[in-house]
Amino acid sequence: MATARRLDPLPNTPFQYGPKVDFTFEGKPFSGFAGEPLALSLLAGGVRVFGRSIKYHRPRAPMCLHAHCSSCLMRVNGRPNVRTCDTPCVAGLSVERQTGWPGAGFDLLRAIDVVYPEELRHHELFTSSSALSRMATPYVRRMSGAGELPSGPPPLAFPVERQSVRVVVIGAGPAGLSAARRLSQSGEKAVLFEADALAGGRLLDGATRIEGDGDSTGWQRWKAWSDPATLPGIELLCRMPVVAIYPGRPPTVVAVGEDRARIVQPQRVILCTGSYDQLPLFGNNDLPGVMTPRALDRMVLGHGVLPAEPVALVGDSDETLRLSARLLERGVALAGVVTRRRDGPLVGALQDKKVPLVFDREVARARGGRWIHELELSPQRQREPDRLLDCALCVAEAPAAPAFELGHHAGCRVFFGSQGGYRIAIDDTGRTSRDDIFAAGHCAGAADVTTAIRAGERAAATCLESLAHTP
Repeated sequence: MATARRLDPLPNTPFQYGPKVDFTFEGKPFSGFAGEPLALSLLAGGVRVFGRSIKYHRPRAPMCLHAHCSSCLMRVNGRPNVRTCDTPCVAGLSVERQTGWPGAGFDLLRAIDVVYPEELRHHELFTSSSALSRMATPYVRRMSGAGELPSGPPPLAFPVERQSVRVVVIGAGPAGLSAARRLSQSGEKAVLFEADALAGGRLLDGATRIEGDGDSTGWQRWKAWSDPATLPGIELLCRMPVVAIYPGRPPTVVAVGEDRARIVQPQRVILCTGSYDQLPLFGNNDLPGVMTPRALDRMVLGHGVLPAEPVALVGDSDETLRLSARLLERGVALAGVVTRRRDGPLVGALQDKKVPLVFDREVARARGGRWIHELELSPQRQREPDRLLDCALCVAEAPAAPAFELGHHAGCRVFFGSQGGYRIAIDDTGRTSRDDIFAAGHCAGAADVTTAIRAGERAAATCLESLAHTP
């Protein structure tokens, strides 16, 4: 397996960071660049296993790189369960892995996965005797825990700000920024909450392309929309995730940041909460080195960190095929692209560049120990034998899961869609089952970024029309 390497940064990347800084990882000196995600500093330094799963102690490493999973949790400055993909690298950090015995790198408790290959019914262990159960409980809890308590006391209570506004937009991705722009152009004032450090969402992906009105890349649209001067009247609050919407009249929106909280009572709410990346179902899809396309996009195109190569890509979408081409442009070795698409300009471009394309195969299993080293591909026709594809990194796409939870908490109707799971139910104009809450984008089932942008503008227009009829 090739070692991790850093690539020269692209000149137009949205992600900027400072000089090299030093920190410690389990007592050893490490370095990274100030402001980059701590997980990338560790990957670039050769760290492969970030932790262990709670029950079977299987190895874990970054999977989504968008703070939506638990695969990159570590102990940082004595604080347990910190998502290192969402933590900026700064000088002087003390970073440790927090699961495994005697450690996450070499974990004897990994034997649990070998001893119980089918299923471990932990609720039935040592229950035949109450005395035996009392003796075993402390050890079972320690074996299955996710780190120890913080080293120091929690921070003092931070200030809580209260505010009444006409409109709140939740989520500053493609749909949220589009909605905010429409509100701003109409002279409306609003608060725009964003959980991440940067607004943009999928506009920050290097493989994103927006169709219509002069085709542009996600980065080009992000650059045009991210300047606060282009959003007069809109208060953009990054790193302020909304944690609850209480369904009163008006609704109460609660956002909690790192050092403050804000409670807002708006007349209208536009939900643009996006979606969560998922992996397709196949054996060992939780193996380190298996990740989503957006994760590798953010690593390689956004930050210039390549954990390993060659890379195998699995998927049929334009985004995955464009990512394959962009990786080639960056000098990344590709093991192959497993896809069902046989024609089209994107497939033709990969064929012209002699990229190995694998048709009529599905991923049956990822193979490896503490990191992936090959994919087992099963044929669609049973007469053909299985095929092995050597790779040091696997990027596999699956339908994203809409982030419907806030809408559900607020009393909006949700339904189970055929792709991705539950989503917020809306009509063609972005109205939900509540007359004061609207939704747009991937949380309501948008299929791509272009659709999400248009949906955000429609929802904002409907919101403005609703406000015009409010006394």
